[in-house]
Amino acid sequence: MLFDVVGLVDEPSAQAIASVIRGLDPQAEVTADVERGRLLVSGLFSEKRVTETLRTAGYPASVAPLHPEGTTCCGGCS
Repeated sequence: MLFDVVGLVDEPSAQAIASVIRGLDPQAEVTADVERGRLLVSGLFSEKRVTETLRTAGYPASVAPLHPEGTTCCGGCS
């Protein structure tokens, strides 16, 4: 799942957000792109649960649009 996250601007915010996500699933995989404010996550949770949890933690988030090819790439390849 790929999200645009308000407040994802540096390494400390990326670590805080990863901690929030791992509160939902300790085994979650989290990749942050601070330049784009994008978060790529996978784990045992829904998109809605992620956005609600991040909002509650002070990081409003929305599901990022898919690439034309239909992938959820974090955008690091462009």
